[in-house]
Amino acid sequence: MADPFSNEPLSVDELPRLRDAAFVSVDPRYMWGRLAGLVFFAAIAVAVGVLVVRRSEAVAVPVLIAGGVVLLIIATAVLSVLEARRVAYQVREHDLSLRRGVIRHVIETIPYSRVQHVNVGRGLIERWLGLATLEISSAGPDISVPGLAVADADRIKQVIAQRAGIDDESEGPNAVAMSDPASMPWPPPPSSPA
Repeated sequence: MADPFSNEPLSVDELPRLRDAAFVSVDPRYMWGRLAGLVFFAAIAVAVGVLVVRRSEAVAVPVLIAGGVVLLIIATAVLSVLEARRVAYQVREHDLSLRRGVIRHVIETIPYSRVQHVNVGRGLIERWLGLATLEISSAGPDISVPGLAVADADRIKQVIAQRAGIDDESEGPNAVAMSDPASMPWPPPPSSPA
C-alpha cells in the first residue's frame, strides 16, 4: 500500500547552498564589449548634440543638455563596468546558476532536467573579442550566460547537453535540441485523417 501524501516543512538551515566562492566570473573582455557598445551610442549622441548646437541660437540650453548627456553616459559606463564584473556562473552536478545585477542582485538556477535547448551565440562585437554567449532554453525561464571564451561556452554546452540528455548533433554545430521527440512529456499531435 502506498504511503499517504505528506508535505513536511524543510529546515532552511539544511538546504543546499550556492557557494559564492564557486562562481566563475565571465571573461574580462566582456566588459570591453559592453563599453564598445556604449562608445557607439555616445558617438551618436555627440553627433546629434553638435547638430543641435549649430542650429540653436541660444547657447546655454544646448550646453546644459550636452552636460546632462555626458553625465548620463558616464553613469551608464560605470554601471556597465560594475555589471560586467558581477556576472558570474556556476556549473554544478545537477544545475547551472547565473549571478548578475548591480542595483538588484539576481541569482538564477536552471536544473538540467528542465533544459530543452542549448545554443552558443556570437554577435559582431563578441566575434571581434573572441567571446560567446551560452543560451539555455528550458521548460521555464531561459538563461543567457554572456562573456564566455568560445572554448568554455562549447565545453559548458556539451556538459549541459549530456546531463540534460539532449542530442548535440541535431541542429548544426552550435545548437542542441531534444533528441527524441517521442520521449517528450506532452502528447504527439493528432495524425491527419486518411
